[in-house]
Amino acid sequence: MMTKIITKWWPLLVLGLAVIVVITGLLFYLKNTSVLDKQQVTQKEDLANYEIVTIKVENDSFTPAHIEVKEGVPTKINFKKMTNLTHIRSIVSQDLDMFVYLENEDNYFTVDETLKLGTYNFNCGMYMTYGTITVK
Repeated sequence: MMTKIITKWWPLLVLGLAVIVVITGLLFYLKNTSVLDKQQVTQKEDLANYEIVTIKVENDSFTPAHIEVKEGVPTKINFKKMTNLTHIRSIVSQDLDMFVYLENEDNYFTVDETLKLGTYNFNCGMYMTYGTITVK
């Protein structure tokens, strides 16, 4: 009896499961693409009086992984997200009191002008990818 029911309804069960998998995959894809990011209202940064240093946030690395900034010069670091398919969702540094959640392509962090000479570490929020900033 049970075999006859399964034999009769299995094509519809497989089709229903396939539809659920496709819809779930589509929602996951849309969540992780810039299509939704364009709908968000973004605040424009005032960049006129700052030296801008760009670090590309790629799939599993920072490029360059080491940058140099000048002591006393107003500087913003742009953590430019190159892809949404990356484990790097945030940048943190205890040395710099930094937490930058990566929302879209351009993510600015203002370097404290009173920062002393030295080398400071930063990393992704999962502590898998590292970089350094040297103040000269």
